[in-house]
Amino acid sequence: MVAPSNVFWDHVGHLHTNVLHWEGFPNLLWDSLSLFFCTEPPQYDGVEYRKEGVSRCRVKMMILQHPFRSQWHPIEVDVVGYRLVDTIETAALEAIHIFCNQHPMEVAGHPIGLFPAIDSSNPEWNFRIAHYGHMLGDSAEETIRGVIRFMNVQHHYQILLRREMGQLTGVAQGHYRKADRQVTRIVELQALVTEKDEIIAARNETILHRED
Repeated sequence: MVAPSNVFWDHVGHLHTNVLHWEGFPNLLWDSLSLFFCTEPPQYDGVEYRKEGVSRCRVKMMILQHPFRSQWHPIEVDVVGYRLVDTIETAALEAIHIFCNQHPMEVAGHPIGLFPAIDSSNPEWNFRIAHYGHMLGDSAEETIRGVIRFMNVQHHYQILLRREMGQLTGVAQGHYRKADRQVTRIVELQALVTEKDEIIAARNETILHRED
């Protein structure tokens, strides 16, 4: 099912899009949802902001209620990152993970069940896929297990990267708070010096008047 792409910013600076204008996890997610007769692609709401001197980004997305499978409840994802593009990809990947966990039997016979996908522009991958018949013989189970393990490792690797970035951000925010306190202290000391200079100047003026 082909859905038109849409990208727009609202009056408060939020980006709204279904992210169908580039090849990525959002597109893979929608292609897979279409196989299950979903009619509306997920919408992504992203906003960039600064927190304690560090650029941050928050993306919310939702897979809507299935049009006729009442037991397929909406899936909501809320992700915090550092750039809109990366955070949107992370949100889509998280949505794929949740969708597969909620519907393991349904996705078992589809590519989404073996997420995440490999870059389709990789010539080596295309060559192997074009000649993958030998992998579906006696070693089919081993091949599938290996692919699943690779995909799970990739997913966990991205989680680790996010955690590492969070730790680095925490360190950066700590330095920012320390520097901010030092700047505040310097300003206070400068104000104190100025005040004392004014007092000294006033006393000197008083002394001069008395000498006259």
